[in-house]
Amino acid sequence: MPEAPTTLSDLAGQTVLIVGVGREGTALATRLQSLEPAPRLIAVDGREGPSTEAFRDAFPSIPLHLAGPEGSLPDECRDATVAVMSPGIAMTSALHRAVSALSIPLTSGSALFVADHREQMVGITGSKGKSTTTTLVHALLQGSGVEVALGGNMGIPLQGLPPAELYAVELSSFQCHYLEASPAVVGLTALFPEHLDWHGDLDTYYGDKLGIVAHNPARVIANADDATLVHELTTRHPHLPVTWVGQGHEWHLEHDGDESWLCQGEDKLFHTANSRMLGRHNHQNMLMALALADATGRLEDSQIEPVLSQFEGLSHRLERIPDPTGVVFVNDSLATNPQAGVAALRSLSSPGMVWIVGGQDRGVDYQPLVDQVVVSKPRHILGLPASGGKLLGLFRDALESAGVATEMLFEEVPDMSRAVSRARELAGPGDYVLLSPAAPSFGQYRDYQHRAEDFRSCIESTRPKENP
Repeated sequence: MPEAPTTLSDLAGQTVLIVGVGREGTALATRLQSLEPAPRLIAVDGREGPSTEAFRDAFPSIPLHLAGPEGSLPDECRDATVAVMSPGIAMTSALHRAVSALSIPLTSGSALFVADHREQMVGITGSKGKSTTTTLVHALLQGSGVEVALGGNMGIPLQGLPPAELYAVELSSFQCHYLEASPAVVGLTALFPEHLDWHGDLDTYYGDKLGIVAHNPARVIANADDATLVHELTTRHPHLPVTWVGQGHEWHLEHDGDESWLCQGEDKLFHTANSRMLGRHNHQNMLMALALADATGRLEDSQIEPVLSQFEGLSHRLERIPDPTGVVFVNDSLATNPQAGVAALRSLSSPGMVWIVGGQDRGVDYQPLVDQVVVSKPRHILGLPASGGKLLGLFRDALESAGVATEMLFEEVPDMSRAVSRARELAGPGDYVLLSPAAPSFGQYRDYQHRAEDFRSCIESTRPKENP
């Protein structure tokens, strides 16, 4: 098999098969059409839908095929000399197997971009915390006067980014799988079982995730307080120099009640009471972002306080939605795994709190979430399809086994509308109604953003009408 191309220019003059025509495939097609000599482009997707319709409209000259039963490919696809895979095409899918059977190099738009721009990149990955950390790095560098672009696994494909001095990039495990170059500065936020349906097994997932450091990064900043990350990183890459962030290290948190000082050695850089973000996990994200921005050599210390104090966090991540009744609705739709749900429960509590949980059941380990429920004991838990019923059963069993006397309410609800209506009946002024599903949204929604839109719509439609 020929070597995989490492840069975008290596595709000039080739016959390129674009596999998957969503945002990544569309951005890639636009960039490839600008090459000289222009490559011949062929596209294939697994199913018909809005993405394929939009792709045909945008690129009428590029033939777009649909894979057949069991991922079989049309004959024209066999002319390809290289395939560029979108992250939505799982390694375990029939389409991926069919493309692999062509015995041509497989790469991705993200891998090509990293190879082209590695010296200008801060690349961040992790099983949680990567979106907030990446956005904070971007904000800190931008505040320091750097021309910095933000993108990656955040709805902005790397191949669609404009030229910039530096790039703050979030990379998913899917994107890390294809990397053949490492960003100059790499951040690793956390590691736990995730996306096993895409990677196939846990060992492959960990190996793909940590592939981001496999190609000589200049600096690696990693969370020392995550035992799994420490073990896997030091076992798989034992000679890799790492700047550890966490207890006992130069970059660390000094706890002050529910708040923390962000510290570098003896220097106290920022007090989290001045932040607009909720939760101790966000203190860790801020600290990681500071260490990463500092590693670029472009961080201005004078910008730490104004940037961190004004940063409001990500949409759909512990996002407060005030209500005239005094109930505080919290949109945490971005919590798509149990560990993110754990972080939300640790961050919020009220006497009549209502927690809305559940979504796609991918067979992950829910034990961390179950353990946190035993500790936090939220007063009311409403379970959404499809995993809500299963989770409620796990919570009941754990509380009974722990001998915890509780008056907690467990109730399955058929949809978001009923969940919000029931929450209004249960919560009082000052109480939180927390949508933190701890699961993906596929099956009922397009993505976590669509789920959040439904949550907001249901809040609006159930809001009490003011008296005339």
